Amino acid sequence: MVKRRPTIADVASAADVSVGTVSNYLNGTANVRKETAQRIDAAVRDLAYRPSVVARALSHANSAHSIHDRSHSPRLVVAGYISVDYLCRVDVLPHRDDRITAQHIEKALGGPAANVAVAAAGIGMSGRYGLDVELATALGSDPDSEWALAELSRKGVHALPIRQPFNNRLSRCIVFIEENGSRTIVNEPFELSEVDLTSQLNVKPEARSCCLHIEGYHYDRMRGSIDRFHDAGWKVSMHSAGLPASSRTPDAFLDLVSRLDLAFAGDRLIREIFDIRLPTTSALIADIATKLSDLERRGHLVITLGPLGAVVFPADNSAPIEVPALPVKLVDTTGAGDSFAGAFLAYWMNGDSLQSAAGHAAASGSLTTTVEGAQGMISSHEDLSAALAGRGWLEAS
Repeated sequence: MVKRRPTIADVASAADVSVGTVSNYLNGTANVRKETAQRIDAAVRDLAYRPSVVARALSHANSAHSIHDRSHSPRLVVAGYISVDYLCRVDVLPHRDDRITAQHIEKALGGPAANVAVAAAGIGMSGRYGLDVELATALGSDPDSEWALAELSRKGVHALPIRQPFNNRLSRCIVFIEENGSRTIVNEPFELSEVDLTSQLNVKPEARSCCLHIEGYHYDRMRGSIDRFHDAGWKVSMHSAGLPASSRTPDAFLDLVSRLDLAFAGDRLIREIFDIRLPTTSALIADIATKLSDLERRGHLVITLGPLGAVVFPADNSAPIEVPALPVKLVDTTGAGDSFAGAFLAYWMNGDSLQSAAGHAAASGSLTTTVEGAQGMISSHEDLSAALAGRGWLEAS
């Protein structure tokens, strides 16, 4: 019998650490404690481990990205969900007890936090509007987790594995995509606690701009971290994916907006929270502006409007800023809001105006919907500039 070649997951298991810790240590992308390094070195020797094709690709990707030193770029830490997505293209979502054949089933990297991190990193891959992006998440010791590490690195994102999933494998998600662009998502449970993040991340003042971005899923559990990050001079932002019911009341949501430096929410969620039944976008904007006018807040609220674009409500209660979406042929809406948030963060953290950040972000979200998968199209600043050129928007902004 031919002996199976040891994998990075085997090394992680033998050293009693995560796959991400082994990968970061072997590729020099993060520091680990001396005792941890000794255990990893011993496991590598005992198993006679040699990097796999994926691990070599990871190392090469890290070397390629080191051409652009990000240590002085604004630092963005995105905390939350990563998954392996199985994209199923169907004519129409089946009914109960139906059996259908999908046009195809593809594997892709996904998860709201991973999508935001990848979108933010993609804007500055050529050097301008660059960010030093880290994804604080849960990774296992399975081949999918190893694959995810390589994909993240290839896309300019450093993985910061802060815990292992309960089943020690990458979370899975099934996305049904219909011909009209609608999608239905079925995902596994995923949770990060506040203590996981603060025990793994050295929160301290830095000379560069720093921001922690969290998902709505984890807002309640990480609420205690917000003041500590603010005390260290960090900004804190959030997009509303998975926002719990406890934060979906008018008072709770306004409290959320008052505490954060930047909050993203979809118009459907806003209508639900505030029971807004006014049909027009202009009426929605006027209503929210009134609700925010007497609120003492430190940050901006951004409401995405789908194919209509987005609107920004500045922290100083100046006039709302409306930006249009690009007219595109809709293929898959998965991840459009994540792409918007990631792009907005890239421009905002690099000092662009709110109008510039929102306008480029709306273009990024639009382009995301023209292909399958949340990360099927990763736009650079140059891509967005080209898409916006000729529409008069760049000159106006």
